[in-house]
Amino acid sequence: MSQYFCSIVDNALRNPAQRMYFDLGDYRYGLTVVGDGEPIVCFHGFSESSYTWDSINLPDYRLIRIDLIGHGDSDIPEEGEAYTIPQMIEDLHTVIYHMVGDRYYLMGYSMGARIALSYALEYESEIKGLILESGSVGIASDAERLERRKADEDLAVHIENHDGAWFATRWAKAPIFESQKQLSEGVEELIYLRRSNNSTYALACTLRGSGQGVMTYVGDQLEKLSCKGLYVSGALDTKYTTIGRDVFGKLPNFKHVIVEGAGHNVHIEKPQMFEQAVLDFLHKKGQVHEQI
Repeated sequence: MSQYFCSIVDNALRNPAQRMYFDLGDYRYGLTVVGDGEPIVCFHGFSESSYTWDSINLPDYRLIRIDLIGHGDSDIPEEGEAYTIPQMIEDLHTVIYHMVGDRYYLMGYSMGARIALSYALEYESEIKGLILESGSVGIASDAERLERRKADEDLAVHIENHDGAWFATRWAKAPIFESQKQLSEGVEELIYLRRSNNSTYALACTLRGSGQGVMTYVGDQLEKLSCKGLYVSGALDTKYTTIGRDVFGKLPNFKHVIVEGAGHNVHIEKPQMFEQAVLDFLHKKGQVHEQI
């Protein structure tokens, strides 16, 4: 295993980022590091990359923004096993341990939130605080999970039969991203480019290996979490706001913040409000349930 640095790069918005790579042997993970201070490890969502966090600035914290396998500058392994949640968690822990150590905050968005939650259940003693944005605990019903697995497989096949541009256009039309139409053309273009630049093979492998149709339901394990947690959802995203209220909002160690005017992707749609929610949590401010 080895790690190496690349030159300082200017990201698309406002924070200088250092591009780094961590070689696991068979494949490598890419990551960007922004800021100085206490470490916050960040996992992005499906078809995104570490650059999804470009607009987020958290003074006195260092963001270690990892490209999940098959995404961004991380490698695209041929073996499907690398895309499964158990293998990703093991690999991510190796990367994080060597890059950060054994005490850090963990933050994830959407698919990255699901992975962060499963990761925290495995390595809770290392987590200083858990920040989840628009994340699920999985699907409790076996029948519903099977239906989702079939839907994920159908999408995977369609992606394999088309190109990244087709996927980016289709994904942008998903109802869950309706609120992103309020974004500037420049930001929408950046999102489109990140999505369209993905390998269709990697996207299909991700759906098959770590989609909600194959994710182990963890809603019955949340009481094991003793670390402090923050769940952020957009008021326009009723599905995940309901999860925040009915699941995480009932946990004694979790705080749920609902951001007005935002949908699924709060950190891009309302970055300053997202920063406020995260910093209030890190500084131990605010109520258990908040609307901002």
